[in-house]
Amino acid sequence: MNIKIITDSACDILKSDQQKFDIEIMPVYVVEDEINYRDGIDISPEVVCDKMRQGVRFKTSQIPYGDFYKRFEELITEKQPFIYLAFSSGLSGTYQAAALAERDLKEKYPEAVFNVVDTKAVCYGLGHIVYGAAQAAVEGFSMDELMLRINYYIDHVKHVFTVTDLQYLYRGGRLNKGTAIIGNMLNINPLLEVSKAGELQQIDKVRGEKKLIKKMVDYLEENGDQMDRQTIGISHADNPELVDLFVKMAGKRFNTERFKIVPLGSTVLTHSGPGTLAVFFFDEWKEAFQFE
Repeated sequence: MNIKIITDSACDILKSDQQKFDIEIMPVYVVEDEINYRDGIDISPEVVCDKMRQGVRFKTSQIPYGDFYKRFEELITEKQPFIYLAFSSGLSGTYQAAALAERDLKEKYPEAVFNVVDTKAVCYGLGHIVYGAAQAAVEGFSMDELMLRINYYIDHVKHVFTVTDLQYLYRGGRLNKGTAIIGNMLNINPLLEVSKAGELQQIDKVRGEKKLIKKMVDYLEENGDQMDRQTIGISHADNPELVDLFVKMAGKRFNTERFKIVPLGSTVLTHSGPGTLAVFFFDEWKEAFQFE
């Protein structure tokens, strides 16, 4: 029996890819006032975007221990081996909840074949890892072979983000009001990355969208490997113009047309807001680990 790949709704995987590779996605909870929505089931990024522009404030809530315990136990009793790829423990407590369920279930079912993995990644950075693992899983890779591949992806995936409207970071408590107002007035955008520890950190501030995109492409050139051979992942929140600008500039710089463009999921969108652009790639690339 092939190993099943499970992840959560922070991964930004396209529905078509989810179905093609039988990827199971557990929903993070998106909270509006006292209403809990299951991300990707009860609410979509498009709805979240529209409501945020109308002034609605959302929060997210981690997937609870009970959800993991119930679903993992179902798969164990079906004798279905699986790997759960969690989004970064540096950004959410979701991984810790899954790890507790793993500990308890392995005590109860010592013969169970499954692993819970902290990917230190999010959005299509996580999607990159999930996609590569799922493609290998349907090809019949063993647990050891899959874990080798997954750990390689985790060690080498890179994230670079920007937001084009700072009011949403202010609303979410991640930026003070004065900085948000002045930044928007001066058209200053932060450039952020996810560290090796899986935490978000600012690396630069840039004024103007063309300079911002050039800085992002420079970041890929400085940190990427064989950019003409690997697929560059792009997550965005209703910002096709900025995506087009990035694709044109990066395509020319790296002589490539290998881009995977996906909507930014609600998990990150609720914190970064409409207009967010995030780019994902690998800082080392082995042909043996290539995926389409």
